[in-house]
Amino acid sequence: MSAKDQVSVRDHKDYQEEVERLEFTKEYIRTVLEISKGNKEFFVENMKQALAELDDKESSASYTDLLANARFLELAQSELKRLESVVGKPYFSRIDFTSNSTKKEENLYIGKVSLFDRVTQQPIIVDWRSPIANVYYDGRLGDVSYEAYGETQTGYLSLKRQYEIVEGYLKEIRDIDLTTHDELLQKSLSGKADNRLTEIVATIQNEQNEVIRASLKHPIIVQGAAGSGKTTIALHRISYFLYSFGYQFPPEKLMILAPNRLFIDYISAVLPELGVNKINQTTFIDFMKASLGQKIKLMSPTTKLMKLLEGKGASKSIQWMSSYKGSLAFKEAIDGYLYELEVSLAPAEDFIVEKSILLKGQNLKRLFLKEYTYLPIYKRIAKIKSLLESDLKTKKAIIKTKINTKYDEALDRALYSRRIDTEKRKQKVVDLMDMKKQRIAQVEKEAKTAVKKYMEQFVMKDVFTLYKELMSSPEVLKKYSNNLTDQECKVLSQFCQRIFDRGAYELEDLAPLFYMKAKLEGIDEKYKMRSIFIDEAQDYSYFQFAALKEGFETDLFTIVGDLAQGIHSYRGLNSWEPVLKEIFPNGNYQALQKSYRTTVEIMNLANDILKLIDQDLPKVEPVIRHGQKPWFKTIDPANLDQVRLQLEHDISSLKEEDLNSIAIIGRTDKECQRIHAILEKSQLSIQLLEGKEDMKKGYVVIVPSYLSKGLEFDAVMVVCLEEPFSKVDLDIKLLYVAMTRPMHRLYLYGKERSDFLLDCTSQLHFDL
Repeated sequence: MSAKDQVSVRDHKDYQEEVERLEFTKEYIRTVLEISKGNKEFFVENMKQALAELDDKESSASYTDLLANARFLELAQSELKRLESVVGKPYFSRIDFTSNSTKKEENLYIGKVSLFDRVTQQPIIVDWRSPIANVYYDGRLGDVSYEAYGETQTGYLSLKRQYEIVEGYLKEIRDIDLTTHDELLQKSLSGKADNRLTEIVATIQNEQNEVIRASLKHPIIVQGAAGSGKTTIALHRISYFLYSFGYQFPPEKLMILAPNRLFIDYISAVLPELGVNKINQTTFIDFMKASLGQKIKLMSPTTKLMKLLEGKGASKSIQWMSSYKGSLAFKEAIDGYLYELEVSLAPAEDFIVEKSILLKGQNLKRLFLKEYTYLPIYKRIAKIKSLLESDLKTKKAIIKTKINTKYDEALDRALYSRRIDTEKRKQKVVDLMDMKKQRIAQVEKEAKTAVKKYMEQFVMKDVFTLYKELMSSPEVLKKYSNNLTDQECKVLSQFCQRIFDRGAYELEDLAPLFYMKAKLEGIDEKYKMRSIFIDEAQDYSYFQFAALKEGFETDLFTIVGDLAQGIHSYRGLNSWEPVLKEIFPNGNYQALQKSYRTTVEIMNLANDILKLIDQDLPKVEPVIRHGQKPWFKTIDPANLDQVRLQLEHDISSLKEEDLNSIAIIGRTDKECQRIHAILEKSQLSIQLLEGKEDMKKGYVVIVPSYLSKGLEFDAVMVVCLEEPFSKVDLDIKLLYVAMTRPMHRLYLYGKERSDFLLDCTSQLHFDL
C-alpha cells in the first residue's frame, strides 16, 4: 500500500475507534480459543468418566452423558477451527442499524462466523448468513427491512462500512452510500485468479444474495451467465442452507453434483472456508454407478461429443437418440412399461393353507395396487410376503383349532350314536382320528412352504434385464413409445443392442436405469440425499432431473447452469421452462446476467460470437471493468517452431505482468494433444488436463474447450492448429465457453480470423 493510501485510511474520522475495535475482537477470539482448548480437555475427561460408568448395560443416564459430551466436543473442535481461520480477518463490514421496535442503534460487525460476548450475549461478530446481515447485502441507507423467523423486521440503516483487513491489520475503510461505487468489488475483480475457487462473502451482490437466500423449502433454477458467479453462489447457498437447517439436515445428506473430478478439485477450497465439511461431492456418473449397485461399463460421453464435433453422417441420428433418451416422452414410455409390469405382478390368487382361505386374492391385489403404492413395486412384494407370514402365523393355530373341533364333534357323534353298531363305531372312530391327525400334519406341512409357494408367482427381474428387454426390441419399444415411428424404434433398438453386446451402457441410459431402480426397488438410504446442488446443469437432460427427483424423494434442488454454454444440449435441454412446469412446478427461477469475471472488451467479443446462434439467449452484461481488447495472432500451423516460440514469448510476457494462472484451450482433446506436443520440450511448466487430475498450481494448463466450463484463469490462449471452429451451434458454444474463461487477457491464435468466426467483429487487436 502506498504512503498516500496509508494517510487516507488514518485520516478517516473513526480510524482510531475501528483499530481499537479490531484489536478487541482479535483478543477476544484468542481468549475464546484458549477456553475452547480447555473445554476440549474437560469434555474428554467427562467422556472417560461416562465410559467407565457404562459397565451396566441399563445405564441409560451414563450413555446419555456420553453422547452429550461427544456432541459438545465436536462443537468445541468446530468452533476452534472456524475461529482460528478468521483471527487475521474477523469481519469485513459493519452496519449501524436502529430497530423500529427497540429504537436502539446497534453497531454490527459482519464476518464469516458468529461470536457473542459470553457475559452480555451481545454480538461481537454477526454471521454473514444471519437474517440481519441481509440488510448489508440488500439494504441501502435509510429505511430498510429484513425477514427473520417468519416475521418482517424494520428499522433505519445509517451506516454501511467495508474494511480491508490483512493479517490482522486494518488497511482500508470504505463508507458506502447511494452514490459510492463498490470499490471492494472492483478491487476483488481486478485481482488474480488461482487454480481454486474462493469465497465471496465480502462482495456478494444484490442479485447474487437473492439466489443464496431464496426459499430453502422450494427448488430453484438459476440461469447464470458466464462469469456471473453461479458456482460460487451455489456453494454459498449450501453454507446458508446448513446455517438455517443444519439441525435438520446433516451435511452428509447434502450433495453437490459437479461436471467432473477436475471441477471438484477446483471448488475444493471454498466449502471449508465457508464452514462446510462432510458434504458429498461427486459427479453424476460416479453417483449413478455407486447407487445402481452394480459395476457398469460406460461408453465415453466425450467420444460421442467428439463424433458430433466431427459432424459425420451419423451425427444427426446420434443427436436424435440422445435427445429421445433424455426426454420426458421417454420417461412416459418407461412409466407405461413399469405400469404394465406392476399390474402383471399384482397378486390375484387366494392364499390357501390346507383348504382354508387365509387371504383373498382380490384383497391382496387391492393392497398391492392401492394401499402399498407408497412403496417401490418390489418392496410391495416383500410387504405382501411379510403379510402372508404374519397372517399364517396368526391363523395356523385357528385352522388347527377348527380341525380339532370339527373332528372332536364328529367323534362325539360317532361314539354316542345308537344307529351305528359297535364294530362300525370303532372303525369310524379310528378313521376320524386318523383323518384328524393327517389334516393337522398337512397344516404343519403346508404351512412350512405355503408362503414360499405363493411367492413363486412373482418373477422379479433386475432393472438392467428389464431395461435391455425394452430397449433391444423394436416391438416392445414401439408398444410403449407411441410417439416413435416403427423405423425410429428399429434404429434405436439396433443402436442399443450394439452397445449392450459390448457389455456397456451410455450416459443417457443412467437416468432411466436409476428411475427404474427407484420405482422397482427403491434407492438405498445411504444414497438418498435431502438437498441436491447441481452445477453446469445445462448439460443435463429433462429425464436426468426427473430421475433424481424420483430417486431422492425430494424436490429440494438448487440447479445452476447457462444455456449459452450447453454443449451437451443434444441430450434435449434447450429451455428451463419444461423443468419448471413439469418436474419442479413449485420451483423458483432466477436469472443472473451480470458477468463479474471478464473485462468489458472480452465480454463484448464473446457476446458477438453468441449472436451467431439462432436461439433466444439473454445477452450478458459485463460489470464495468476495462482491459485490453482480445488479441488475434496469426500463426502458421505448418511451422511448429514458430508456434512454440510465439506461445512461449506471450506466456513469459503474461507472467511478467503477474498473470500466472494461464490456460491454453484447444477445440478438442486431439487439438490439445497437438498443442502439448509442441510445448513438451519447452522450459515452461506445462500440464495437459484430461478431466481426472488436479490442476497443478503455477503450471500452464492445456485443456479442451468442453472441459474448461466453470473454470477461471487470469489469461486464456485459444489455439487453432488443425481444428477451426465452424458456424454450427455446438462449435459456437464451445468457442463462447473458451472466450469467457479469462479474467484479464484473451489471445486467439490461428491461421485465419475465420478459424474463430471473427469475420464480422471489431472487438479485437490484430497482429499484422
